[in-house]
Amino acid sequence: MESDAIVSADPGRVTPISVNPDAAAADRPLTRRELRERERAAEAAANTAIRPVAAVAPPASSHGAGASVAASPATARPTADAPALVRALTHRMPPLGSPAASAPATVPRRHRKRVWFARGVSLLAMTFAVAMAIATSIPANALVSHETVLAQATAAREVPAAKVDPQSITSGGDVIAAPVTRDSYEVTSLEQLVVLSHMRIADTFTNDARGTIQWPFPVGVPIADYYGPRSAPTEGASSFHQGVDFDPGYGTPIQIIADGTVREVHPYNDSALGVHVIIDHLIDGKLVSSLYGHMAPGSIRVVQGQKVKVADIVGEVGSTGISTGPHLHFEILQGGTTPVDPFAWLTAHAN
Repeated sequence: MESDAIVSADPGRVTPISVNPDAAAADRPLTRRELRERERAAEAAANTAIRPVAAVAPPASSHGAGASVAASPATARPTADAPALVRALTHRMPPLGSPAASAPATVPRRHRKRVWFARGVSLLAMTFAVAMAIATSIPANALVSHETVLAQATAAREVPAAKVDPQSITSGGDVIAAPVTRDSYEVTSLEQLVVLSHMRIADTFTNDARGTIQWPFPVGVPIADYYGPRSAPTEGASSFHQGVDFDPGYGTPIQIIADGTVREVHPYNDSALGVHVIIDHLIDGKLVSSLYGHMAPGSIRVVQGQKVKVADIVGEVGSTGISTGPHLHFEILQGGTTPVDPFAWLTAHAN
C-alpha cells in the first residue's frame, strides 16, 4: 500500500488517502461510459494535484518565535504523485480502442447453425435450378459425336424389313360369291341442261330417269290438251283428240319413252302431223308404238330401222302440220295401230 496526499478544503491541512491496487483489480469490467467518466475524473485529479498552492501566512501570535516563522515565504509543492494516482484510477481498465472494448457480441451456437442451414438450402436450390436450365436447353444429341449419329443412321437403313406372309382366306367349296350390284347413272349433256333451263315445267307428272319406261321429258311440263273429244281448235283439226299435247317450249329436246326400233320417219311438213316419227316397242310381250308429231324441221335425230334406247333424243318440239303453236303431239298405239290415252298409259307403265 502506498500513501498519497491531496489538498483539503482547509489550505493548511493535508489529508492522506490510501489506494489499494488489488482492490481496484478485483472490480468488474467497466462500461465505456464508466471508463470515460473515470478518465475525466483522473485528469481532473491530476490537474488538482499539480496545481500550485499559494502560501498563507499563519495568524499572528503574541509569541515572538511565531513572528519569525511568518516572515519566511511558503514554498508550493505537489500534494501528491500525479502519475501514481492516474495509474491507480486506470488500473486494469482497457482502452477504448482495444479489442476487448470493440469486440462484437458473441452469436449463440444454435443461431449460427440455423444461418448455415438456410444458406445451404438456398445454395442447393440455386444449383438445382441452374442444372435444370442447362439440361433442358441442350439437345439430346449434343453430347453425341457426328460420327456416332451417322453410324446409327446407316445401321438403321441397312436393317432388312421383316418378311410378312401375304394374307390368305380359305373357304369351303359350298361358298358362292354374291354378285356385285351397282347403281346405274346417267349423263346429262350441256345441251340438255341449257334446254331444261329454258323449258317450261309444271307439276303434271314425275319422271324416273332410271326407269325402263319414261315420259317424253325428264321433268313435268305444261299440258295443253288431253286425249278425248274436244272442240276443234283450228280448221282441219279433229274433234276427237287421239293424243296428249305437251307444251315445254319450242326447241325442247324430246326423249324416246322405251327401247325399240324406228318404224317410220317423216322429215317433211306434208301432213296433219307435220314432221313426225313412229317407234315400235315390245312391252310386256306386246307391241306398243309411240308417235312424236309436230316436231321442228330438221330436228329428227334417228333413221328408219334404227335400234334406239330409252331417253335417246328423237327430235325437238316444233309447230309443223296442223298446229296452233309449238307443242309435242304424243300418241300411244296399242298393237301398233289403235290409239289409247297416252297420259293414263304412261302413268300406269312408267317406272
